[in-house]
Amino acid sequence: MATSPKMPPVPRRRYPDDHARLYLVRKRRFPWIYVALGVVAAMVIAILLYLPHMPQVTPSAAGAEVPSQPTNQQVQLSGITLTPAPVGGALYLDGTIHNAGQTAINGVEVRATFAGTTGRSLGTQSRALKGVSASGTEILDFTQSPIQPNQSRPFRAYFNHYPTGWNHQIPQLAVVEVTATTPKK
Repeated sequence: MATSPKMPPVPRRRYPDDHARLYLVRKRRFPWIYVALGVVAAMVIAILLYLPHMPQVTPSAAGAEVPSQPTNQQVQLSGITLTPAPVGGALYLDGTIHNAGQTAINGVEVRATFAGTTGRSLGTQSRALKGVSASGTEILDFTQSPIQPNQSRPFRAYFNHYPTGWNHQIPQLAVVEVTATTPKK
């Protein structure tokens, strides 16, 4: 029979006043990491919800009808007169505007070219035309009461200064921009 040099462990004797080992239960710490992650996640969600969104653009139909756009030929200016302003080197350009198109006009911008005594251009200025009331005392914006098709209305343009050397003749006018409303069907 083979003998082992190691002896089996001998159980410890217990005495009546011998107590078992006392294990301390570790207290759990407050889970700050999980709270911080939850706050960050809530902030990211709130930011994503309150950011402005890109509008969803839907493509127009292939055979879509484009409404007729206003052109410079739609506007006809006539009866143009010059009136010096009561103060400073300003002047008023008065006349009649006629809408020869199919849409109501709610804005007209003209470019005035001022010529010198030799006929050479001294400068240009762009101004928006304003409507004049029937009594001639009140200036109205065309956006408030558009010029309907085949309608004429008096207008006024204010030029706060003119170039030195100007020949005091009516400047050459060119319609730069016309805005209109779409016709109602």
